Amino acid sequence: MVDESDWRLRGQEEYLQGVRLVRRKFRRDPKNLERDHDHCEFCWAKFMAEDIPDTLHEGYTTMDNYTWICETCFQDFQQKFGWQVAEPDENT
Repeated sequence: MVDESDWRLRGQEEYLQGVRLVRRKFRRDPKNLERDHDHCEFCWAKFMAEDIPDTLHEGYTTMDNYTWICETCFQDFQQKFGWQVAEPDENT
């Protein structure tokens, strides 16, 4: 059961309720190579492809690779948000 006063909840249901996610390794966006990292949409953990201390290299992302969610937040909020996990497609 999710505590509705959890500090990580900031209205994400407006754009993450019921979305499909895929688990994959973080990689730079080929359309924007300057974007070398991203953050968990809930706890702000940092995702990077490079092996830098205190960064995550894999997590859950929306099908467009725009929004990232760490494993911990995925486990904590999967039921609340009704996420479905899709199989990764190497082309996306």
